[in-house]
Formats: sequence, structure tokens, C-alpha cells
Amino acid sequence: MRRRQVLALGAGLVPLVAGCGSGRGPRERALASSTVSVIVPGPQGCGADRVARSLRGLAERASLVRGVQVVNRPGPTALAEFAETRTGARRLLMAELGTVGMVRPDRQAAAFAGTTPLARLCGEWELIAVPAASAFGSFGAFADAMRRDPAAVAVAGRAEGGVDHVMFGMLAQSLGVDPRLPHYVACRSGDDAAGAAAGGLAAAVVGSPAGLGERLRAGELRVLAVSAPDRVPGLDAPTLLECDTHLYCADWRALLGPGDLPDDDRDALVGMCRSVTETASWREHCRRNGWAPLYLDGDDFGRWLGVESARLSKAFGDLGLRA
Repeated sequence: MRRRQVLALGAGLVPLVAGCGSGRGPRERALASSTVSVIVPGPQGCGADRVARSLRGLAERASLVRGVQVVNRPGPTALAEFAETRTGARRLLMAELGTVGMVRPDRQAAAFAGTTPLARLCGEWELIAVPAASAFGSFGAFADAMRRDPAAVAVAGRAEGGVDHVMFGMLAQSLGVDPRLPHYVACRSGDDAAGAAAGGLAAAVVGSPAGLGERLRAGELRVLAVSAPDRVPGLDAPTLLECDTHLYCADWRALLGPGDLPDDDRDALVGMCRSVTETASWREHCRRNGWAPLYLDGDDFGRWLGVESARLSKAFGDLGLRA
């Protein structure tokens, strides 16, 4: 099989973790006495919200900041509010993969232009699963069916234009299939999507380990492949790379500052992110929530974010989606 490369995380897969040191400079001390607002483009309880609230609890507990106010807004509203942010407001944005889809199509490739990238905190890998009794015994069998007659393959996932849909579109493209041909069954939640597959309404389901976990544990579904670059501990499934499909895709969450953020303030906020993500408590939060620790900051994160935005813009266009 000819390997097709569709890379979603790029060179930023390797976490960059740097020590912060015990001393605090003037900006760090100023941050420790300040309250920071984090705008979340989604409702309370969504993935980005859980990451923001975990960051808040750990940063406050370590006295890295006096307080973090998590502000939930509908996606487009959140982006509009953040675009109006000015230095001194200490208002940040918790961005994620789906945030790119909330931007006008002609601006998606540079979705985060005018912001200050701070840090990519974590992400969730995607699973491709089928009902336990499915005739697809391997990812290869599923891929062959997609190539033969993509319109006959129904795949369930969460909302149209969300991470599951985008992941499936990139997967189809990596197999040489027009992403608009397979039938995508959009569901309200990962569990609903898993139920659609288990109930015979879809041949397969794309979703996060957390969303599919209950039905996987019950034996209703089995995993064909995972979108991580390496095997996921505790999950008996090959990576897409092992299946000759070079696709990495995570539902990442990252913290951004306003575009006119002074360098010293940026460094202090990056230091806060580093300090939080280096703790055992953060690692426990990641383990409990099924998050992969994909920490990245500095110029490397800024470059990665630009490449990722362009890739996602192309994926949305290939699916025929519009903001």
C-alpha cells in the first residue's frame, strides 16, 4: 500500500518541558497578585472548559496567580470578545482544534493571527472503533471498504465540523477517498455516536477514549486504530502509522494571549503554564481525563500553531464545511 502522509500535529509532537526555577521576577510577582480571565469557546463541562478549570485550580493552589476566572461563551461570541482584548485586561483564550472552524473560511489558515501563542497544554487522541460483531477485523479491512465504495460506509461521531468529523475527513483523504463521499452521522455526544455504531446505524465510530470508554469497557465496541503517533498505554490497538496511514490527530487545547501582550507578560504566563504542567497533580488530571500531555510553548508552539491552522483550514475546505 502506498503511504499517504496527512500530518496533523507535525514536529510539535515532542513535548518541550523547561524548568522555571524557584525565583520569581517582577512580572511573575505581578501575575501572582492578579486575576486572569480565560475565555472558553463552549459551555461549562466541554473539553476546553475542563482544561481551563484544571489549570485554574492548580495555578491558584500554587499561588502562581491570585485567581483565574473561567468565562464560557458560544464559539463565535468568544472569538469576537477575545479580538477586542487589550493589554492590561489579562484576558486569555482557551483555543482548541474546533476553534479554527469558527473563523470565516477565508481567514482559517491564519485563524490565530493577531494573538500571542502561549502554550499547548494537552490533547485527546481519536479512536476508530467498530461494533464488536463487525465484519471489519482490522483497520486494513475498513480502509479497503472505504476505497471500494465510500458512499456505502456510514461513520458516526460528534457534531458536524467538530474534531471527529475533521479527523474522519483527514482519514478519508489519507486513504485516497473524497472526504465528502462517506456518510457522516453527526450525534450530540460521543456516547450517542458509540450507540449509533453499536446499534447498527453506522459501520464505525470516531471519537475520544473518554467518549467511547463506557461502551468499550462493556465490550460493545472494539478499536481498530488510534490517531496517536505511538501506542496508547492500556489500549490494545495499533496506531494509524502502523496501519500504513501517516496521520496524527489530537483534539488539542492551548492558551493564547492578546496580540499586543508585552514580552515580559508573555514570559510570565508561559512560566505559569510550565509550572502547572510539570506537577504530579497535572499528570493525574491528564490520566483521569484521558488527556495526552502534549505540552509545547515558545516560538516552536507559535510555528506549530500556524502550520496546524493551515492544515485544518484545508481539512474544513475538503469537507465542504463553512463557518
